[in-house]
Amino acid sequence: MKGFTVIVFVAMAISALAQQGKKRPYRLTRTLVADLNNDKRPDTIRLFSTLDDWNSFNKISISLTGYGKTVFKARDYWTELDSEFLVANKNAIHTKLLFFKKTNIHSVILLFGQIDGAGYRGEFSIINIENNRMKMVFDPFNDENGEPDIEWPATLTDLNHDGRLDFVYKDMGELYEPVKGGEVGTYVPYFVYPVFDICKVDTPLTKSYNEQYYVYAGLDFKKRIEIFYPSDHGKPRIWKRKALK
Repeated sequence: MKGFTVIVFVAMAISALAQQGKKRPYRLTRTLVADLNNDKRPDTIRLFSTLDDWNSFNKISISLTGYGKTVFKARDYWTELDSEFLVANKNAIHTKLLFFKKTNIHSVILLFGQIDGAGYRGEFSIINIENNRMKMVFDPFNDENGEPDIEWPATLTDLNHDGRLDFVYKDMGELYEPVKGGEVGTYVPYFVYPVFDICKVDTPLTKSYNEQYYVYAGLDFKKRIEIFYPSDHGKPRIWKRKALK
């Protein structure tokens, strides 16, 4: 009897593993329509998922009318946009599952992964639509070259007024010491990525953006640089401690 029981448990374990190994089929969860390439014809974005959560998806299909379809898959999954990002940025398409913005030159889609309690984001992707071609130009989660973790996306905007959208983000900082008029915390600069088919940080643009909206002390935010953050939400500045006598 004991041997029979063991056989039953083994059979159940094998069956459970087989069920886990089966790939669930993709199901269509959303269909979005917009003019993605400025030809005044409607194009289609379809979101697919193998997940239980209807507000998360792991495949996106983009069809340009007359120019074909391109499909992108997540290694993990994408989900709803950060609420703070939507407050500061106007979405050109009616959904909370992706962010869309376009100029006369190109269109850009931002896809947000889930961010955990420690500030790490599961995935973050940028799709560039230009010259009737669609390409994922930024995806740190799938990148083997060590692209950054996107903790706090700030904006997608045309900083140079040249028709090219720029993606701006920063890491999450820490405030650790109350002082008169504010608090002292870590240095967390903004980084600017102009959206091209090859998406890389633009150092001069990053420097000028930080000088205008934050404070600039180089790109190495891992160094021990202290910043004073005014309680009235004024412009931060480098904190210089007084030497002990």
